[in-house]
Amino acid sequence: MIASLWHAPEPKNGDDYCGAGTVGSTEACLLAGLALKFRWRKWYAERHGLSEIEVLAVRPNLVISSAFQAAWEKLFRYFDVEAKVVKPSLVKGKMAVDAKALVSLCDEKTIAVVGILGNHY
Repeated sequence: MIASLWHAPEPKNGDDYCGAGTVGSTEACLLAGLALKFRWRKWYAERHGLSEIEVLAVRPNLVISSAFQAAWEKLFRYFDVEAKVVKPSLVKGKMAVDAKALVSLCDEKTIAVVGILGNHY
């Protein structure tokens, strides 16, 4: 439903859409983060020929604006995910994050880039 709302392109080969959407509750953020981590863990293990046990030693990361809600801090701390934080700046009087800055932080250990609407400063 979310992919349709955002007019996301159809997945190739009949695959499902990937990603998660939340409405800001702590539980939703944590469950979305776990789903992303588990999906990434399977992909990463296959890509690097790692067993289910070996991949547990690899720490994923998540790219996010510094305006994130405290729920994300819980994900980083309790579920062993590294935060790669980008500080937004004012662009035409509005808070924004540079897309190139986000992309530069992504690597094969990145489980997601989280968009933040508003701020929690």
